[in-house]
Amino acid sequence: MSVSVGILYSSQRLIKLICDNLMTTNEILEQFTKIYVARTPYVLDLCRTCRWVEISPTGFLQVTNRGLEILEAQSITEKLRIQIKHYIYTLKPTWSKVLHYGRKEALHHFPQEIIQCFKEAELLGDYSLDNSIILWWDIVGAFSRSGVEEKKNSVGRRGELLSLQYEEKRLGVPPTWKSFESNFVGFDILSKVSKDDDSNLSIEVKATVSTTDNISFFITNNEWNTASLTKNYLFHIWSLAASSVLYILTPEIIELSIPSNKGNGKWESVKIEYKKNELESYKAKEGI
Repeated sequence: MSVSVGILYSSQRLIKLICDNLMTTNEILEQFTKIYVARTPYVLDLCRTCRWVEISPTGFLQVTNRGLEILEAQSITEKLRIQIKHYIYTLKPTWSKVLHYGRKEALHHFPQEIIQCFKEAELLGDYSLDNSIILWWDIVGAFSRSGVEEKKNSVGRRGELLSLQYEEKRLGVPPTWKSFESNFVGFDILSKVSKDDDSNLSIEVKATVSTTDNISFFITNNEWNTASLTKNYLFHIWSLAASSVLYILTPEIIELSIPSNKGNGKWESVKIEYKKNELESYKAKEGI
């Protein structure tokens, strides 16, 4: 079942109509050829498939909790975002399986009508001006991954946002958040070496909320290959337990814990663990 901007708006009208009037399916089909811009049978089918409306035991159509969530949204943009999320959760369209690739990467796999839906819902806008865009992409991205915990993903995002703030404060200009747009570049943030050196600096961000004396994180083979081949590359390791503490490590330090490929074996990811006191000398200076 395909969807378009017009059909989403038409669905909003139908949900409101059913909320305000006691009507059966046949009554709606007989009285309305179209709901707003879309044919009534299709709009009704979408609303029932996405479980925005249902038939009550008495035979009348009624709005579900999902439908009420749309009606109670404070803006048109929010309504559309909720609808798109419900559509993804319910129908699991093929294009939704790439949502966790990152925004820019995912768009390459979207049909044109879906891109238009995302544009209308302002999900392709400037995330620095609207944090809700980040939250929406993270929620549906976690769902499309099917197995990656949303909590784990949100901890990682917290670390990335803190690194973005840290770099902007250090340089006076905002860095580029690469991992929000693509998960295939091998690092999270593209910054600059210093205010006096305009050379690119690639930053991979790791974060943990562990309250133990150990800090652990995973590094993938792709991340390490990028780190080992990139001229200016750093690891930002955030401890977010009681307060936010940043440790900055170079690839040379990380390399001591990287395994080797032997025989027919090839490592895909490695867990690295340090005692906090081991990292004390790598703690970022406060006030930068």
